[in-house]
Formats: sequence, structure tokens, C-alpha cells
Amino acid sequence: MKVLVSGASMAGLSAAYWFDRLGADVTVVEQCSGLRRGGAPIDIRGDALGTVERMGLLEAVRRQAVPMIGPGTVLDSRGAAVATIDLTWFANETSDDVEITRDRLNDLLFAAVGSGVDFRFGTTVTWLSDDDDAAHVRFSDGRRGAFDLVVGADGLHSTTRRLAFGPESQFLVHQGCYVALVDLDPSTPWRNAMYSSPGLMAAVREVGDGPLGYVLVRSEAIDYDYRDLDLQRRLVVSFLDRGDVWELPRLRGAFADPRSEGFYFDSLSQTRMSRWTRGRVVLIGDAAHCASLLSGMGTSLAMTAADYLAHEVVAAPGDLRAAFAAFERRQRPLVDKAQASVEDNGFMMVPDTAEALDRRNALLRELAARHN
Repeated sequence: MKVLVSGASMAGLSAAYWFDRLGADVTVVEQCSGLRRGGAPIDIRGDALGTVERMGLLEAVRRQAVPMIGPGTVLDSRGAAVATIDLTWFANETSDDVEITRDRLNDLLFAAVGSGVDFRFGTTVTWLSDDDDAAHVRFSDGRRGAFDLVVGADGLHSTTRRLAFGPESQFLVHQGCYVALVDLDPSTPWRNAMYSSPGLMAAVREVGDGPLGYVLVRSEAIDYDYRDLDLQRRLVVSFLDRGDVWELPRLRGAFADPRSEGFYFDSLSQTRMSRWTRGRVVLIGDAAHCASLLSGMGTSLAMTAADYLAHEVVAAPGDLRAAFAAFERRQRPLVDKAQASVEDNGFMMVPDTAEALDRRNALLRELAARHN
């Protein structure tokens, strides 16, 4: 069986691992020149812990987990400490959940993929069509190919989804927030904390590989080119223009500087689709069912999807329709639960009014007293 995987992040690398292990001839295309670097730490939770264990990676993931340093300080709009926050109080499903940086998990997954997998970096799918015999694909490097199965694992702004299912406007639902990330200069000390004012959260956090700047802001959908990094930097700086308390001035500088590594900006959106398959094309990860960063479940959903899909396809040789139906039955309940969790987590991370902010801070103080 010839399988094409579009995208080489957690979903795509996991799919490459499982399909290769189960005997398929696997090709992976990724538009970046190598593995994508940077981003916020991610969580491996629930059913995904079993997936990672079956991949033989759980102990390595635990060894490379983000170190737990205790509750962080919550600051108000004047920079005064008003509460503390420990993400394990409300983010983890069980005490077995693991937080790890994206770079470390990607590196572990990439190393675990079999040597027979054909990786083509700097390449993407530009056209596809399928019939009873194969899915026919053209690539950005001019090559063509025919595959038994195409797995779209190319993220929120999936090219595979657009080519096979239609424009992303049909499937992306804005959740009322934008997120921005940037790696901060590790050569100077930063004051780790979480700053909150109505509609804005800005944080500095040590994640094991250096300090990370993290911004969440409430906003209606903004019409912008998601490939225009200069515009995105200016947007983030404008969001942070709320005075000079705490580290806000240096955060504005870091986000404005094009030399800063790890810059990321995008809407918090969910991908909502009635089905993730069409013909010989199947979507997994954020391309299929992004629950948004506020769910804390994106990576876990990506890894279970790859696991379940590969095993169901192998269990029903020659019958993709039956395999896809079985895959969706296993994955859909996990997605529905994760997507439903976002509203409560949004209240905790970025309250939209002064009154909501006061209620959140009071709840954090109550949780801190309860866990001390």
C-alpha cells in the first residue's frame, strides 16, 4: 500500500510511524525545509498516553518533559501580584499527563520513524484527484505520484483540505481569540509571570529550552494574510500596548524584532467537519479537528488519530470506506469532548471583562488555598 502523508509535525510524523510500521510504503511531504521549530509546550493526555507507550516513546517523553516549577504569579494591569496559577489544577486530566516542548516531541517522533520512509522537505501538494484505482498528486517540485491513500496532516490552514474538501472558510470557526508566541533572549533574566487585563493575557515562562513569550488576546476575526509576518508582528505589538508595567516593554520589543526566533501568530480556531474523509483522502490533526490551543488536546488528538487511522486501514484491507468509518467512530468522541472544553478554559486564561477577571482571580486564590 502506498501512502502519502502531507505535513511533518506531530500528526504527520505519527502517521508516518504507524503506516510504515504496519507495512505501508510511506512518503512524507513538508513545505518547510526541515522540521518546524518553536511553539508553546504541548500536552500528551488521556488516550494519547497509550499511543505514545505503544510507540515505545513514553519513557523518553517523560525524561524530556518540561520541568515543573510550581505555581506562577498572576499580575493585574498595574503589575501587582493578585493570585497564583498552576496549570495542573485544571488543565491535566490525570496525574500521568505529560508536558513537553514541541521541538523535543517532534525530534523524538522523527527519530522513531523507520528509515524506509521517504521524506521530501520543501515540498507540498499542489493538485490532487482520485479515482477507483489511486489518488493522483502533483507536487510543488514538479513531480507526480499515485497513491492508495493521502493523509492530510498539514495543519489549521491545510492545503490538502482545501484541494479535497473546499476553502477553509467552510470549516474554520473563530473562537474569539488570537495567540502569539516568541522565543525570548535567554542571555538576560526575565521575570516569569502571567499579566492579565480585560481581554489580554501575556506571560513569560521558562519551558526548559529557554524563556517563552506568550500572548492571548480577545478579538473578533481579523482579515489579514497569515503569511505576512511583518503585519502579524505589528498586530501583536498593538495588543501589548497597555503601559510599561512588568515585562510589557521588552515583550513588545521581542515580538517586533524580525530576528526573534520562534515567532507564531494565528487565530484560535476550531476545525469543524461532518466527516474527515473523501475518496482516498483523509484528514487528521488540526487539518481535520483542531480544538484550539485552549483545549490543551491538539497534540493528543493528532497522535490518536494517526494511531487509529493506520490500524483501521490495515484491519480492513482494500476497503477504505469501512476503515474510515471505523476510524471516525473511534476518534470523533475524543474530538467532541476536546472542542467542548474551550469555553471554560478561555475564561481561565483570558477573561474578557474586569468583572470576569476578578472572578477568575478569586477562583485561582481558592484553588491555591485548596491545594496548599
